Amino acid sequence: MIMTEQEVYQFYNDTVKVIYSEIEAKNNTLPVELLFEINSAFDHLKRIHVDDESEDYQAQKAYSHLKRGCLDAFKLKLKYFNVDVTRVYNKKADLRIIDNGQFLSDFIKAKSEIFKIAKDARLNEGKNDTELALQNWSHVSVLIDSFEEKFFDSTKLHWAEKQSFFHFNVNFWLGVLAGIISSVAVTLLFDIIL
Repeated sequence: MIMTEQEVYQFYNDTVKVIYSEIEAKNNTLPVELLFEINSAFDHLKRIHVDDESEDYQAQKAYSHLKRGCLDAFKLKLKYFNVDVTRVYNKKADLRIIDNGQFLSDFIKAKSEIFKIAKDARLNEGKNDTELALQNWSHVSVLIDSFEEKFFDSTKLHWAEKQSFFHFNVNFWLGVLAGIISSVAVTLLFDIIL
């Protein structure tokens, strides 16, 4: 397949720049892995103009670097997603009470789907099928966006935290009251028996 410099720039604009911007916005840092690949890609592109080397050959090399950079960026997105999921799990909120239990069930199912497709993407990378791996990782990226929109709703999570705190306190004080009543009853019963 013959590749042009224009196609490399189009891939950069339509794919690399999008995932790069997401990763940068998430952590407010530039991912070094992607920067190295972009630097290498543009070094190949400059060879077309400065060193008069073959456009097709250098465009393919540049494209290859940009693909590797994308794969790294998608993995970083998954890593940040895992951190956010853990943060939700570690909240002092009983997720089972949101939407009558449907929230947690859907949460687990959607998370499992993301991990399954991410695993497939990694396996395709191992088979050197970067095109299929990129498709799978793009699908993972879309699923993560959808997941975050649906399940990282701070209103629902905050409500669940408040409800969980209230239920814990009510149950705690009911337990204390039951303990006191039981102690008094045992003491009265003990006094009657003796």
